[in-house]
Amino acid sequence: MVIPEGRGKYPCVILSHGLVSSKESSKYALVSDTFARAGIATCRFDYHGCGESGGDITETTLTIRLENLDVITEYVMYHPSVDSRNVGILGSSFGGTTCVLKAAKDKRIKCISPWATPYRMDMDGDGTISGILFKETIFTDFAQHDILSEARNVSNALVIHGEMDEVVPCEEGKALYHNMQKPKKCVIIKGGDHILSNPVHRDKAIRLARNWFQRYFKKG
Repeated sequence: MVIPEGRGKYPCVILSHGLVSSKESSKYALVSDTFARAGIATCRFDYHGCGESGGDITETTLTIRLENLDVITEYVMYHPSVDSRNVGILGSSFGGTTCVLKAAKDKRIKCISPWATPYRMDMDGDGTISGILFKETIFTDFAQHDILSEARNVSNALVIHGEMDEVVPCEEGKALYHNMQKPKKCVIIKGGDHILSNPVHRDKAIRLARNWFQRYFKKG
């Protein structure tokens, strides 16, 4: 947990990292720092098989990660420094899909911001992703979730996607956005790649997300 300076309870954004990333991602470290200065706490954690968490990453699935996110959400909701009425999720790529599914079923989640988020996951070749040979279950499990249908139960969402995303086509982010309920917003980062590696693109996305969460948290 990264808590803003001072006493009291703060709104909190759970940071849901991508498939082969971790809580130590430079992008999420920057999000935590930026949000803390805006009076918003963040919770960074490692999903199954990533970073300091146990488990074999090759055996991970969307269902397993959703269970991970359920546990983290309960931890955040009862944290002494968190205003449980104002909890959101920011998720990227595979973590964005997890974020959408969680928001669809848990109405305590006030608002979300999924970045570079896929709604489908097809097995390409032998199932190797980012140099890791995943078991087939990650693909069969993903297919059991109707992501676009679940998106219809989500609102207060800011969808962000890089125009030139080489991993998750920009059209997937747009499709998720179109299926969501209002209020919602979609921002396509011109020239942006999957991880928003350009600092200008990354800073823009973080600023937009910060403003989005502040907007809805203020209504608490």
